[in-house]
Amino acid sequence: MRAKLTERTVEALKPRPKMYAVRDLDLKGFMVRVYPNGRKTWLYDYRNTQGRRLSYKVGNHPGLKAEGARRLAEEAAGKVAGRVDVQAEKKAARVEAERARVSTLGAFITERYAPWALQHLRRGDVAVARLRADFAKWLEEPLSTFNAWRLESWRRDRLKDGVKPVTLNRQLDTLKAALRKAVEWGVIDTHPLQGLKRLKVDDDERVRFLTAAEENRLRDALVKRETQLREARDRFNRWREARHKAPLPARTETFVDHLRPLVLLALNTGLRRGELFSLRWSDIDLDGAMLTVRAAAAKSGDSRRVPLNAEAVGTLEGWHRQNKPAAAAYVFPGEEGARLTNVNKAWASLCKLAKVAEFRFHDCRHHFASRLVQKGVDLNTVRALLGHADLKMTLRYSHLAPGNLEAAVAKLSAAG
Repeated sequence: MRAKLTERTVEALKPRPKMYAVRDLDLKGFMVRVYPNGRKTWLYDYRNTQGRRLSYKVGNHPGLKAEGARRLAEEAAGKVAGRVDVQAEKKAARVEAERARVSTLGAFITERYAPWALQHLRRGDVAVARLRADFAKWLEEPLSTFNAWRLESWRRDRLKDGVKPVTLNRQLDTLKAALRKAVEWGVIDTHPLQGLKRLKVDDDERVRFLTAAEENRLRDALVKRETQLREARDRFNRWREARHKAPLPARTETFVDHLRPLVLLALNTGLRRGELFSLRWSDIDLDGAMLTVRAAAAKSGDSRRVPLNAEAVGTLEGWHRQNKPAAAAYVFPGEEGARLTNVNKAWASLCKLAKVAEFRFHDCRHHFASRLVQKGVDLNTVRALLGHADLKMTLRYSHLAPGNLEAAVAKLSAAG
């Protein structure tokens, strides 16, 4: 269908059950497309230099009137005559505008990286929070200004301020991961930190485990803490009753809260804190004395099965009887059954009560591995139980079995 495309002509066009187009009598390729819902779109139809027929959207009616649409179509026709692919040009301009919109680190994190990380990363919220906190002074900086030299200088200054290499490696790993996505999504052309190597870290820099006396004090403190909480509840109820108020439920359960079973399981399985927090009852086979760390919860991204010893099984059985949870429920739930997020305050109080210094919750994992090595368990078995991707991380515990080295050397004289 052809007609002189004027404002009056286009206004008179009525929608039909199927979309149709009206081509202009004067300007070749200029047309208006009418949709069944009444929407009208101005288009310029042309062939690119490869001979492919394309439709270039000029605008929508009535926002763009006929006179303006014709003028834009004529401009497009002039470019096509000069062998310019207007559709490709428009797409490139759109990409460039998008790149400009997310050109700073802060904008990129907010607009692109955060939505992706929250959906696809196991701890995406933590990664995003770390980026914003660790590089807060750079959030308004364009991504184009990031380079290895600049980050090397930043890292050198941080080392002088006393920040540990392992911390700086973690911070830069998070930034590098975000910038890899920026390259993948076309926000920047190349990864600016590709050649920046991680700082060398002594693998046994932090292998803190409990002495026998410390472990006894920690275990005693777990029980003492619960006794104190029960006594505090009793005192509070007596206070309420003296004022004719209904008392709160007495704390008569085996466990006052999740801390004691959580710590005992950590000491006996070596699970990471996040793995413990993500553990569901469906992951535990009490009859078979086996626990499964799901791939989605594991740092390595690989699932693994961890045997449960008698203390771990007994602890979980008691905790299960006390709570009577559904199979899909978290083993150690937070508020309203949601995933637990941290135990920092309770853990700090426990260590103070036990008089155990400089012992992080993560060190329960080191303690588990150290005890295994000290009892003669081979490093490869320890690696499998811990879920290490390779033996390198597990080698940090090798010095705890020095007798193995002496025995190996002694075999030389025995052979002679």
